[in-house]
Amino acid sequence: MKNREQIRARNALIGSHEPIPGPEGGEVVKKIPTLIMNHGLLAVNALAFEKNNEGIKKVMILIAVHLADKNIRLLPKEYTKDEEGLMKYLTDAEAPKLKLVTAEAMAWLNYARRFFKKDK
Repeated sequence: MKNREQIRARNALIGSHEPIPGPEGGEVVKKIPTLIMNHGLLAVNALAFEKNNEGIKKVMILIAVHLADKNIRLLPKEYTKDEEGLMKYLTDAEAPKLKLVTAEAMAWLNYARRFFKKDK
């Protein structure tokens, strides 16, 4: 069995092979942790619904996929693995679960910001 650090690193590395749309490309990954610390995961995920935030949307989808990973299991199966499913879950969840999901997203981003490049 792999530990959570290995799972996070694997999922971030897999996600880094997907192109991030927008002028910043993969560099947007480096801005998201600060946004989460200042505004919360729920607010940052809400940004993914705005026009011209395709990069944030893609990263939030990758976070949702990570949270739904069979070894992480923080995004239940009844929610879709995208920004909409994540938003639905975050608005349904109790405060302790929201904190747990936010912490896991930040841990994943710790790896993702090392793997993602501007041109991806």
